[in-house]
Amino acid sequence: MSQPIRPAVSLCIPSCRPDGLRKLLEHIANLDYQGPLSVIVVDNDADRPGEPIMRAMSKFPFPLSSVAEPRRGRTYAYNAGFAAASRVPGTDYVAVLDDDAYPSTAWLTELTVAALRHEADIVGGPVLPVFEDPGHWLASSGLYAPRRYVTGPVEMIYGAGNMLIRRDVLAHYLDGPSAHAFAGGGDLDFFSRCRKDGRSFAWADDARAFETVPRSRTTVSWLLLRGFRSGTDGDPPRSQFRARDRRHRVALVERRWPLRLRDCAVAVGRPARPLRRRRQPGGGGARRRPHRGRVQPALRGIPLTLS
Repeated sequence: MSQPIRPAVSLCIPSCRPDGLRKLLEHIANLDYQGPLSVIVVDNDADRPGEPIMRAMSKFPFPLSSVAEPRRGRTYAYNAGFAAASRVPGTDYVAVLDDDAYPSTAWLTELTVAALRHEADIVGGPVLPVFEDPGHWLASSGLYAPRRYVTGPVEMIYGAGNMLIRRDVLAHYLDGPSAHAFAGGGDLDFFSRCRKDGRSFAWADDARAFETVPRSRTTVSWLLLRGFRSGTDGDPPRSQFRARDRRHRVALVERRWPLRLRDCAVAVGRPARPLRRRRQPGGGGARRRPHRGRVQPALRGIPLTLS
């Protein structure tokens, strides 16, 4: 029985982590994909730290190339990778993996099968956490679990870290704005525009990628920061804010922030302890009125003190 014909895929990897890139390329070399595959690394650093790693991959089984994008920022790197991947002759689909992730052996096969079977323009898959410290209490909290669906058509996907898109569809969006560089808002804006334009989406739950979660990210403060970034996806960059009143800015964050300290506590069965303000040296003076029933993080750095 003859093997099914697989579409030609160009895989772009936005990269700024040399160690993560090395691990990712090693896993890509073990993919079971039977169709044409080209791999393009976007060096998102003026020093191009990914080049030595790519030169060391002398036995890499797929065509491997790189492009430079010295402007630091996720959206800049994505746009450069999309443009380079779309220029590869004969490309049917463009795939994306971030350099802090690595795929399962069947990852790309499952993405392309879902795209063809469900005639989808865009297909997403889960990025599952792998903890450096699996015994940490946050590792079993469920707060790092990705959004997942049953394999098949879906209304929309929400992250580009594990994605496949038709090249001719992507071509319509390559000149998109880069206003969200560093902020992470490009994913939601891009997929929202695709849905508005009538593009079809599907989910491939067996197209699994894995993301290493270092110890530095298994903290409540990191979760709160991630929640802030997720809650402000699609918002204009901070330079465009005209609200200078701190109360208004905090209210905006609270309205858009899906993750609270209380959620972290409830998820792991621990009571939420109140936040307390550090006293200024010397004490004295009028006592400041406490915030009533709200966790009010500052926009700059989230300076919280846990009791």
